[in-house]
Amino acid sequence: MNVSSTLDYLIDSIDYNHSPQYLDKVFLHQKYVLEGLSTAQIAAQIFSSKDSVQKGLRLAGIPARVPHQPHGRQSQPRYGQKRVEGKVADHKTEQRVINAVREMRANGLTLRAIASCLGEMKIPTKCRGKKWHPEMVKRILDSGT
Repeated sequence: MNVSSTLDYLIDSIDYNHSPQYLDKVFLHQKYVLEGLSTAQIAAQIFSSKDSVQKGLRLAGIPARVPHQPHGRQSQPRYGQKRVEGKVADHKTEQRVINAVREMRANGLTLRAIASCLGEMKIPTKCRGKKWHPEMVKRILDSGT
């Protein structure tokens, strides 16, 4: 076999895939839906980008999974709650603090003034020993507990 015929043989034996895999609906369904792979994992397998895989999923009509679904239990209950035997229950002392914070806010105190007042009264935060900050006060007021 001469060089020319060898090249022709190699070219004929190579299967060219003219359509990228991220546009193949069956492939995407297999990987994303059935195997449960993420877009990043699929992209790594086909040497593509996550954006291309996400575009392919949209074009194929495959709905995206909801990201960051909570799994297991919360790392820490929010202020005003505690964990008792694996269940979340009201923390009576913290509930009184929440009511006091709401009352101070209703009387026109700023978040910074409320945080300062709680610190001066030596009321502990959820993470004992931490200092009260206006953002913590805002989260308590926004939580609606």
